Amino acid sequence: MLRRPHIPAARTTALLLFLLASGLSPAHALTPSDSSAAGWSLFPGNLAFLPLTANDQEPKVGLRKEMGASKLKLDIGSSIDFLEFRPDTTSRLRLGAEFFTYALTSSVVHQRLQVIAVDGYFGGHISYTCRTGSPFVAFRLRIVHQSGHLVDGDWDTATMSWMQPSGPVPYTRNFGELTASASWNCGPGVVMAYSGVSYSTLVRPSDLARWSTLHGVEVHSTAPCGHILDKPIHLFAADHLTFAGVPTYYGSNNLEFGVKCGTWEGQGFRLYVNYSTGLDSFSQFYSVRSSQWGVGFTFDFW
Repeated sequence: MLRRPHIPAARTTALLLFLLASGLSPAHALTPSDSSAAGWSLFPGNLAFLPLTANDQEPKVGLRKEMGASKLKLDIGSSIDFLEFRPDTTSRLRLGAEFFTYALTSSVVHQRLQVIAVDGYFGGHISYTCRTGSPFVAFRLRIVHQSGHLVDGDWDTATMSWMQPSGPVPYTRNFGELTASASWNCGPGVVMAYSGVSYSTLVRPSDLARWSTLHGVEVHSTAPCGHILDKPIHLFAADHLTFAGVPTYYGSNNLEFGVKCGTWEGQGFRLYVNYSTGLDSFSQFYSVRSSQWGVGFTFDFW
């Protein structure tokens, strides 16, 4: 008879502590009003390169529910810039750190919010921004460790076995990711386009391709379409496309559109509808292709 691994209580507790710890520090955004003199600054209090809206592999705080199913994606994470060098009043060079995780939860065997899988990320980034007219140009280099885990929500107590036939996948990626973006103010809205490339120095399992690319576009309104109390409401849409190999390369697309209460580059609350298609965003199911609609919300702490 298969014996149940001695993991559920200890692993679930550790994962919950990790989820809580990874979301303690707020992230911030660089606004056009930042015009400090040239020089060095420790803990400048801003995030120069905002998390990409429709990219799952970014620090976020929120929930997304899959329509027609009990599955939820729970995001808890943080990114902070802790060192800044200003060569002049329009440019910023930042050094920062990021710790974040997302978990797949579901109702399993009449139990609520069982954690099925977890992906954890930790690492750092270097960002450069330059505001010398249009477009506004920004670059970000990330060095990140990623690991994926199958958790007790995928364990079948009736058969004493994992619901995924192969059991847990020993998934690990150490990767560097370079992204460049350009933003234009187009009257009623701001348009940002970006592209990037990623290379993994370590992959496990071995059928993961080391190279991947990411591309996307984000649009948000400049004039508010309404207010809640004293906070403006803005419309937004974002599309994120990745090409990754397992080992054959596939395109995966994630589309979000909705509203944000609060300034786009400030604190606020986003409510959105999501459509994703392609490879699963959870690394334990890295070779599975799927499509689904979802609804979610995200808190912006910057």
